[in-house]
Amino acid sequence: MDKYKKFEEALKKTEILRPVKQTLFTFSPTDIDYYLATELIKDTLIEVREGKMIMEKPLIITPSALLNKQFEGFEEQQINYLQMLFQKYNLRALEYTYKNKTKTVNLISGHLNSIVDKINKEIDGSEKKRTAIIKGIPDMWAVSLMKCVLEIITKSFPGNITELEERGWFGGNH
Repeated sequence: MDKYKKFEEALKKTEILRPVKQTLFTFSPTDIDYYLATELIKDTLIEVREGKMIMEKPLIITPSALLNKQFEGFEEQQINYLQMLFQKYNLRALEYTYKNKTKTVNLISGHLNSIVDKINKEIDGSEKKRTAIIKGIPDMWAVSLMKCVLEIITKSFPGNITELEERGWFGGNH
């Protein structure tokens, strides 16, 4: 399968099973905790990647600046897919710096749904307000993670722009 088809398949098959309910901060960094589950062997072996995605305070940018960002905590091969993702979403106006910090990667025997239910219960019993659960496909975890993050950014964007406009920063000389 060529690179573009593999990328499109990852986008299509990625599911946000538990979206983040709160939006990103406009004037300070935002951390998003995540659990990313992929089925290595259907209904038998699940890889669960737990980590934290950190978005620094956004900067006002030009559209071309997105493709020149440096990514930390991602494999080189995955960065190519992330650049394709940014091109597809045509993000512009605010620039975020992305840092992935993988805490653990565990292989768990069982069914995806029961593993996700257990993770949901764990999150519900905690103080974690910004936590997502993502279903991805093997070897394309970065695309699945960033698809989730881009959806959060898209949801946050109107409020962020409103806050910037209220302070005269969005259309001004800042």
